[in-house]
Amino acid sequence: MKEINATKLLALYEAGERDFSWINLEKMNLSEIDLTEIKLWRACLSGADLSLSVLQAANLSQSNLTKATLWRTNLIGAYLTDTDLSHAILIRATLKQADLNQANLARGDLRLANLHSANLQGAYLMGADLRYANLRGANLREANLRRVDLRGASLFKADLRGANLNEANLDRQEMSKAILSDRQTLNEEYPLVNTII
Repeated sequence: MKEINATKLLALYEAGERDFSWINLEKMNLSEIDLTEIKLWRACLSGADLSLSVLQAANLSQSNLTKATLWRTNLIGAYLTDTDLSHAILIRATLKQADLNQANLARGDLRLANLHSANLQGAYLMGADLRYANLRGANLREANLRRVDLRGASLFKADLRGANLNEANLDRQEMSKAILSDRQTLNEEYPLVNTII
């Protein structure tokens, strides 16, 4: 894994370099920086501060972002497939249309995060805090949502087929029209259960 400091990374990025795969940016301060379309595939960003940064359409697949701070970070359309975001702070982060397929978000703080139309298929979110998050139209098929706090979260047209909702904390009114199976949506006639659907 290559070592680089924030100043050098920014200089290279501003010179047109976009591929920073296999780089070590552990505990680095990268807040309030525009890194649109950067490639940080398999990078180590554990404990890094990316607050208020722009990582739109960035490729962070298979990277380590454990305990990273991504407060109000713009990750619209970002690729976070198989990325470790466990214990990360993503409060008010914008992950609209982001690809989080198979991502680890265990115990992450995603309060008020915008995950509209995001792909979270097979994601591991056990114990995550998603209070008041926007999950409208999100793909949560086969996701592990065990012990997730979804109070106040919008799940309108979210696909929850095969998701594990054991011990999840849910609001019935916010689950309106969530897709639970090929023929069912959760509505007033469907009983809310905290089991695998």
